Amino acid sequence: MKVETSKKTAAACSRETCSGCPIDGKLLCLHTPKDILDFGVLAIGFFIPFIAGMAISGFWIGLTVWFGLAVIFFGYVEASVLCRHCPHYAEQGFTLKCHANYGFPKIPRFDPRPLSQIEKIVFRGYSSVLLLYYIPFFILGQQWLLLVITSWAVLTWFWTLLRTQCTRCYNIFCPLNRVPEDIQQEFFNNYPAFAEAQKKQR
Repeated sequence: MKVETSKKTAAACSRETCSGCPIDGKLLCLHTPKDILDFGVLAIGFFIPFIAGMAISGFWIGLTVWFGLAVIFFGYVEASVLCRHCPHYAEQGFTLKCHANYGFPKIPRFDPRPLSQIEKIVFRGYSSVLLLYYIPFFILGQQWLLLVITSWAVLTWFWTLLRTQCTRCYNIFCPLNRVPEDIQQEFFNNYPAFAEAQKKQR
């Protein structure tokens, strides 16, 4: 999708400027480095005890497998079932520039339609595997303290994500999206391609 140089809004938005837009500041249409940092900090609390527990117990093969699954997920699967349905995917360039997956490749084609049931199942299932992968390993390694710390980190991350990120998420069709209905309606007013795709899928 070609973006005019004079355009001051997000690529897929029908508006030419954010001035006067009713959802300006209420959705992460145009994010800042702070938004990327906020999202990244949430994940650090999980990675530190997870990697420490796997290393202390000597589960190097298990850790390698997890990294392999993560590369496949973030490199292609997530883009295929979730990201390509987001307006950020319509932006120019080969890589994403959103606050959550900045820099990841845009391999599948952009598709403004809502996620199918299979795509929702794949996204939720694969995400759960990555986030809960540590549980059987920590139990086998008897890393009880790290099991509690990592579980608390996962719960805290997920709870914070839902309350601070998902309520402003630009990907309206994400299964975790918590944007209020009135803001969603304004979004569809500004993004006719997504509104049309949603009507066709009903």
